[in-house]
Amino acid sequence: MNQGWYHCGRCGSLFQSEIGTAEQRLCAECGLTPGTGIWPSLENRLPESDDKRAAYHKTAEANPESRQIAVRKKRKSGIVMKCIICWVVVMCLLLWKRNYDLQQEIKSAAASSGKDVRNYAKGTLADESIVLLTRALPDCQRALVGFLTGGAPEIRNQFVANPIETAGIMDGFYKNNAFPNLVLADLKRTGQQPIRVGDEWVIETRWDDGKGQEFDAMFLRNGAVWKLDWEHFSRYGEYSWPLFLAGGGAEEVEFRLLARKVSAGDEAEDGGSRLRFILLSPVFGKPAEAGMQSPEFVVNRYSEEGLLLQAAFDLKQAGQSVFGGTLPQMEPENLIRVRVRIKRGEFAGARSFELEELIACHWLGVDEPGFDLKNLKDDLFTTDRAEKD
Repeated sequence: MNQGWYHCGRCGSLFQSEIGTAEQRLCAECGLTPGTGIWPSLENRLPESDDKRAAYHKTAEANPESRQIAVRKKRKSGIVMKCIICWVVVMCLLLWKRNYDLQQEIKSAAASSGKDVRNYAKGTLADESIVLLTRALPDCQRALVGFLTGGAPEIRNQFVANPIETAGIMDGFYKNNAFPNLVLADLKRTGQQPIRVGDEWVIETRWDDGKGQEFDAMFLRNGAVWKLDWEHFSRYGEYSWPLFLAGGGAEEVEFRLLARKVSAGDEAEDGGSRLRFILLSPVFGKPAEAGMQSPEFVVNRYSEEGLLLQAAFDLKQAGQSVFGGTLPQMEPENLIRVRVRIKRGEFAGARSFELEELIACHWLGVDEPGFDLKNLKDDLFTTDRAEKD
């Protein structure tokens, strides 16, 4: 009984063959190795794995370029990583230096402010204003730099006070007016001071680009940060002043202008009830210059507009600012800043202009007119009564 029955795994036939694991056994029907149905053992697969390793090494030796490519890739990734690390280190050093310089500048400003800034109500040093200036200057610096380098209007708008209200008028303004031609690297802050406007503080700064342009920038507190008073910075007006004088635009428009008192040459008339003045457009970066001027305006010296204008002219002649402060005046002695609403009309076939409202004797985007009108009226009443007595 040396014969046994086997099943062919190829054709499915049953055939007889010697009992045992004969590697040469063939199917009687198909003549092929039938297969025993037993998986190869682990020992049987090891030689095959060794063969594969050998084939891999032979392939690598046969193709040395693949090894060179791998080495180059590794070397290149190492160089890139070193470059990234160097860049990060350099940027950290630059950021540290910038912060260090800014802190030194703030300390210097605080030291100078400690000597100059005064509380005009009490005549004593105002510690609150010194601390306020020290804390506010970094925000002011960021706001001005961010605005000047913002590019798109939606980016610039993030650095101005009251951004929601300002967004629309800013976009319309720069469609008809050129953006200031300032090189940020050339700008140098030449002065700074906090001033009290009503119940709020305002930070005033002065700048010079070393190329003949100088300007002031004001900053208002917006929540917890300080942002640029854009209306003051741009000398905002609802329309072009020269075009308005030529008859363009709406009949009633708000402007930020300069005012100059006109002398009639008659001492009695100059001291009388009529106040004569003309309005001129400012030139950004050139405070000593003025643009197109208006025809002559005449108001009653004892009206609200007349009292405010006369108070502003008197204060300017005395070398003082509307809200106090120690920084020198930027415009010539005979010019004051005004925010006005002008109405254009026609009389006897000729174009005429009328002061509809004197909003303020400054350019700030706040509601304060610059003087307490009630006090001006009380002073006028007291003066008239003293003259009668």
